[in-house]
Amino acid sequence: MADIADIVDLERWPVGDLASPRTQALVAQARAKLADPGYFTMPGFLRAEVLPAVAAEAQVLLAEGHRQVHERDGGLRRSVPGLTRAALVCAGGDRMAHDSPLRRVYAWQPLTDFLGAVFGIAPYYRSADPMVGCMLTGYGPGDELGWHFDPNDGVVTLMVQKAGEGGVFEFAPAVRRDADDPATPIVDAVVEGRWPGTLREDQEAGTLALFNGHRAPHRVTPILAAPERIMLVMSYDSKPGQVFSDEIRRNFFGRTA
Repeated sequence: MADIADIVDLERWPVGDLASPRTQALVAQARAKLADPGYFTMPGFLRAEVLPAVAAEAQVLLAEGHRQVHERDGGLRRSVPGLTRAALVCAGGDRMAHDSPLRRVYAWQPLTDFLGAVFGIAPYYRSADPMVGCMLTGYGPGDELGWHFDPNDGVVTLMVQKAGEGGVFEFAPAVRRDADDPATPIVDAVVEGRWPGTLREDQEAGTLALFNGHRAPHRVTPILAAPERIMLVMSYDSKPGQVFSDEIRRNFFGRTA
């Protein structure tokens, strides 16, 4: 593909020129959505015609990926201690082809600059970690990502393939004010399905999503039918050269290099 416009629908989502009024309007819209409810999506960010190719590439990589199934507390700090289940397969970005459309989207500097403008971080840098910086996650039937908080806000994901059934993203907006606020009664209600403010986002393939998950408990519901749910997770930082620890690499991929 000769140009990023062959991969990304820049007419619908003009992220490439921060000086343009349309891009500035999109930045303002994204900032407002990240403030409330804490989630901003860009459906159709990837062109429909590239989706079969990127899904096929992701399926090959995940077939050789690292499967993990574990239970964790997810930072929920509930009144009655309990664990939530995480079951998925991860594949490192170092296994992607150099000319992979997904790698090209991640490496595209105007997207990095756009995200930095949305998050209010300048300059903004892509992670230098070849494995974790741009990684794939796959959820087959029976897999899920149970309720949890993220360790930080500003998560960026790209839906590569939607699950056949299930695999819906659910979150409760801005439940806690900061990391020191346990918000235990609300978290209990969220996890037990009693919280009326829980939102559901059933993303279509090709959707770019930005999420503030540090204050919002969230999960991916169990996948009920094939095909698998495939997501590209992209990492950024306010400083250049950021890499993840060997422990994180081992947890995701079962290897450190």
